[in-house]
Amino acid sequence: MTGHRRLGAFAIFLGVTLLLYASNPRVPDAYKHHVYVADAWLHGRTWVQGYPPHYHDWITVNGEVHSPFGPTPAIMLVPFVWWWGTSFNMNVFSMAVAGLNAAVCWLLLLDVGVGRRRAALGTLIFAFGTVNWYTAIIGTTWFLSHLCVELFLLLALREVFRRGRSLLVGAALGFAVLSRVNVATAAPAMLLLLIDRHASRPGIRAFLGLEALRRALLFGVGLGLVLMIEVGLNYVRFGNPLETGYGVAAQVYMANRTYGWYDWRYLPRHLYVSMFKGWEYVEEFPYLKPSPEGLSIVLTSPILLYAFAAPWRERTVRLLWLAVALTTAALFPYFYQGWVQFGYRYLLDALPYGIILVALGLAGGRRAATTLLLEISTLSNALGVYWGEKLGW
Repeated sequence: MTGHRRLGAFAIFLGVTLLLYASNPRVPDAYKHHVYVADAWLHGRTWVQGYPPHYHDWITVNGEVHSPFGPTPAIMLVPFVWWWGTSFNMNVFSMAVAGLNAAVCWLLLLDVGVGRRRAALGTLIFAFGTVNWYTAIIGTTWFLSHLCVELFLLLALREVFRRGRSLLVGAALGFAVLSRVNVATAAPAMLLLLIDRHASRPGIRAFLGLEALRRALLFGVGLGLVLMIEVGLNYVRFGNPLETGYGVAAQVYMANRTYGWYDWRYLPRHLYVSMFKGWEYVEEFPYLKPSPEGLSIVLTSPILLYAFAAPWRERTVRLLWLAVALTTAALFPYFYQGWVQFGYRYLLDALPYGIILVALGLAGGRRAATTLLLEISTLSNALGVYWGEKLGW
């Protein structure tokens, strides 16, 4: 990476982080389960203690309180909690992670080859034209997990579009999975994209032969080594390497539900919230108010429609769409639409793939249309930030 790119990435990191802080300078530190998990590890425990009594989503096993959340955010927080203790503000940390994500997004788009203008525009869309903005300034437990997914998927994709070191791609994806396990469903698409980008043979033969097998094995090793962190934690905490805590949580969350964690009967609700849920009209400025249930992606981020303009004839584009589809397949049958939120936060699990498609699709966009859609997207998400702060979401 050249000196100019390093300087540009640092400027984006700093600028985006400061703008996020300016969006919510109170930096409320409401729910920070990951901080208490990191603190437990630093004190030689796997169970948590000392947290505020209003915290929910813990699980209790044999009288010990545990977190069912993936460990990646807590791993990242360890050095900060070691220094500042549980008083460390996780909201500020979330803003910094979002700033880092914007910088990595810019570098990724340059690696993809969309050019400086579209790389800058894509980064702006990623940071402030989607629910990423709201997610970063809220920074609670669930939202930090999304930001960590973004970070490690962006890093994995950047390696795919650069040197293609299979072990590193698998490891980066592994840390994304240890942030939110559902993103594992896109692993086949990530592997196919990796093989395709560095294939020495054309056509379908790119995915056959020893070179493809070698990449697949190294990818699997990298992914597997990272996932062993979760396996080890599960065994130490629950005596079962496959019990993440959600099996215990199901006793609470699924107690009065007809269907389980996943069922296709939940699909209509996700489809409605993510695609069709509209604003609510109120008789006070700014007159439009989001529902805590969510808001259509088309209304929060119409600029993302440019993803459909990406050239389908390119196999890279088709594989990126496969990653989006596989990610969506793990979200729409889920029993939860996202709790209290602005927009549809599950979008963020697929956004690292989607932003590449958007940047590619912008090549044929008219300046006036692009400007209009960008302004609508940014204004819509600014309203989300406004209402999120005002309503204490």
